[in-house]
Amino acid sequence: MVSSLQHNWAIASADLLAPLLLATFLAATADAQNSTAPPPPASNWTAVADVNDPTIQQVAQFAVRIYALSTKQLRMQLLGVVSGETQPYDGGYNYRLVVRVSGGKNTQYDAFVWGILGTMSWKLWSFTPTL
Repeated sequence: MVSSLQHNWAIASADLLAPLLLATFLAATADAQNSTAPPPPASNWTAVADVNDPTIQQVAQFAVRIYALSTKQLRMQLLGVVSGETQPYDGGYNYRLVVRVSGGKNTQYDAFVWGILGTMSWKLWSFTPTL
C-alpha cells in the first residue's frame, strides 16, 4: 500500500516535472525561432556513414519536431535522413542533415543542429527547405 507521504511525493514530482518539460520545450523553440546559426569552423566535418544510425535518427527527429512545433505544422513527421555530416563543436557536435518529411510545406529540408549526446543541451540552429 502506498503511504500518504509517497503519494504526495508522486504528485509533487509530477507537478514539478511538467514546468521543467515546458521550459525545455520553450527554450528549444525559442532557439529555433530566434537564433541564426553561428558559422561553424570550416574543418573537421565528417560524413555520416550510416543515416539509419539511431543517434542520427534521434537528431533528425529532434529537428523535425522542434521545427514542426515552432511553426505549428503539427502533422510534419520525419520520413528519413538522406545524408549528413557531423563536427565536434563547443563540447558537443554540430549536425548538418538533409531530411525528408511528410505533412509539411516542403518534403526535404536542411537541418543544422548542435547538441551534447546524453544531455538536454540541444539547439536547432536552422531548418530550411532544400532547393
